Parts: sequence; structure tokens; C-alpha cells
Amino acid sequence: MISRTSLAGIAAIALLTSSATVAEARAPLAGKTEIQFTAEKNYAESLSWSARKKRFFVGSVTHGTIGTVTPDGKYAPFIHDEQLVSTVGILVDDSRNTVWAANADPGVGDRTQAATKGKLAGIAKYDETTGKRLAYYDLGALSGGSHFANDLTLDEQGNAYVTDSFAPIIYKIDTAGKATIFAQNKPFNDAEGFNLNGIAYHRGGYLLVGKSNSGDLFRISISDPTNVQLVKLPEPLKGADGFNLFDGDHLFVVINQGVDKIVELVSTDDWKTAKIAREVKSARSMPTAATKVGDSVWVLNSRLDNLFDPKAEKVNDFVLQKF
Repeated sequence: MISRTSLAGIAAIALLTSSATVAEARAPLAGKTEIQFTAEKNYAESLSWSARKKRFFVGSVTHGTIGTVTPDGKYAPFIHDEQLVSTVGILVDDSRNTVWAANADPGVGDRTQAATKGKLAGIAKYDETTGKRLAYYDLGALSGGSHFANDLTLDEQGNAYVTDSFAPIIYKIDTAGKATIFAQNKPFNDAEGFNLNGIAYHRGGYLLVGKSNSGDLFRISISDPTNVQLVKLPEPLKGADGFNLFDGDHLFVVINQGVDKIVELVSTDDWKTAKIAREVKSARSMPTAATKVGDSVWVLNSRLDNLFDPKAEKVNDFVLQKF
């Protein structure tokens, strides 16, 4: 016989189970600190979280594809586009149901060619649901010389801003699909190696842009791109790669080139200056990108140092870590 007490207990269990299910749906990564996934010699350089799909979107330096990684570590290919050589920066825009990808050629991709190696700067935009290509922009055609489309960010209207690590250029793609050179400045490219890299849009009307080889952080006005200011830092962030502007005052910077750590910068004066609030070593080698997931930040360990080492046995296992 089922008593009133038993029924109350069953109801309580059902309520708890339902609440846990709802909580899990709202926070699919709750309780996790690492996600390991396997993708054959994929070497993703960037990642972006989709709250709509509840999974990460990742690129591939080797295959030029875009895939997804679920919270339980299942990798699946999503976009195959023959025009993509190496997918670098990846950005999901859930509000507009789109996925953006930076296309470059560092010379290690399946489709690398002499004509594009070190000269490719493209941006592709796809439907987040179907994977259909919506647009492609050849940014390298806007100027001569070497090019490497690296990272990108969107402002509130949906305009895209793209860093070129081999040219002293930040590009803009407006909401009508017109691509232009937004900012061009000699300090953006005054040394060998990777120059401009991570980029983030601040609602105050400016961009925060990092320079890998010098460790500088620039503050660039949206209304006047000639207004370029150096953010005063306690130390240069040499090797700075991907950015995630968590809110107006906290910027997460992923640093590699042997340093291999993630740094949380905090500013209390509208990014005239910034201090280091926290830093954590990466779980694996060569962390390259960070993305916001709810109230936390997740970092991709790309292992690109292994890819660019001609003597190293190539790997298939990769790690996402919670900062």
C-alpha cells in the first residue's frame, strides 16, 4: 500500500530530478574542469561556445574544417568548405544564427599552396543551423604583401573586425557585407613573427587588440580608428593570442609561445590601464583561444607546437580546460 508519506517522498524525488535536469540544461558544463576530445590530427586553433546548440565550435589548422565538441567530449565535423585552407579564428553569433571563420594559410594545411601560403586573409560566414555558406570575403585583396587573417570580433550591430597578423591592418566587414581596411598603423606590424592577434569589442565604443610579439595591448576607437592608444600593463604579455572580454572590466588573455598560461586582466579606468588579477598554467601545450560559457571561461589547448615540429609524432587528442 502506498501511503501519503510515500507519495510525498516520490513527489520530492521527482521535483529534485526535474530541478537537476533543468539545471543541467542551463549549465551543461556544471562540475566539469576539463573536456578531452579526439579528432584526427585536427589541431583546432580557436573555439566558440554556442548556447543555442550547447556545444563548442572549433576550427582546424590542418583540415580547414569547422567541427563541434559536446560537453561530454564528442567531436563531429560540421562544415567542409573547399575554399578554407586553415580555419583560425572561430566566432559563433547565436543571436544571428551564424558562424564566422578566419581563413589563413600557415603552410601546414591539407590544401596549402604556394599561391596562398602566408598570403591568405579570408573570412567565411555560415548558417549556424545548416552549415550553409552565407558569404566569403577576400580581405587580402584589399592590399598587397603578406597576410594572415587571425581573430575576429563583432560589435552590437553585427559589424565584424578582423586582425591580420602579417599586415599592419584591422579589417571591417559591415552589416551590408562591405569589406574595408578599418585601421592601418605602422606599430601594428613592426617586427618579425605574429603581430596583431587577439581582438575584442568593448561596448564603450572601442576595440582591444593584442600584439603577440611585443605583448602590447591597444585601445582603438571605433568612431576614429586613427585614435590608437597603448593600454598601460604591469608587464608585456608576449605570446598573447586569443581574447575573451568577459564583461566591460575583465579581459581573459591566452598566452603561448612557451609561456602557456591564461591571464585575467582587470581595468577600472576604461582600459587606459590594466592589472593582472589572476593567471593559470594551461593543461596542455600551446593554449590559443578562450570562450565564455555562462559565468565561466573555457580555453582551448591547441598543441600547435606539436604540429609545427617536423620531428614530432602528430596527435589526435586535445583538451578544453575551465579557467
